[in-house]
Amino acid sequence: MADAATSTSQPPSDHYVVIAGFGLPGRFIAELLDYHGVDYSVIELNPAVVRRCQNSRLVQGDVRDPAVLARAGLERATLMAITIPSDQIVHEAVAIVHRLRPELRIIARAEYTSSGLKALKLGAHSAVIAEQVVAREFFRIIDNALTGRDTPAPAAP
Repeated sequence: MADAATSTSQPPSDHYVVIAGFGLPGRFIAELLDYHGVDYSVIELNPAVVRRCQNSRLVQGDVRDPAVLARAGLERATLMAITIPSDQIVHEAVAIVHRLRPELRIIARAEYTSSGLKALKLGAHSAVIAEQVVAREFFRIIDNALTGRDTPAPAAP
C-alpha cells in the first residue's frame, strides 16, 4: 500500500465519500482517497478497531443507524462504499442509505452473485461480488498455467 504522503499534486476534490467498514477493502479505499486528496469518513462498528486506528475520520457505530450516517456526513457524500463482509447487513444498509439519499451512488460488497443482484435492487449502483472476483482470478491463473501467457479473465456473466 502506498504512503498517503505520496499523493498527487491535484487540487482537493469536491467529492466526499463515506466508507462503511474499515477492514482491508475499506482501508484500501481510504488509501486511494488519501492519494487523490478526497475527503472521507469511515463508519466502523468495532470499538477496538476505532481505538487502534486513532483516526479522526472514524465514526464508531452501526451503518444501519441514521444517526451514525449523519455523524459520518451522509448528507454531503457524493459516494458511499459499503464494504462490510455480511450480505444481510449490506442489504439493510443499502436500503436505508438509498431511502435517505436516493441519488447517492452506492457501491456494495457481496459474497454471492444473488446477493449482489439483491443489493442492486435495493438501490446500490454497483456491487463488488466476491465469488465473481475469485472465479475471474482462477480463470486467469489456470489459463496462464495452460498457455504460458497472462490472459485477462472474462467479464462476469
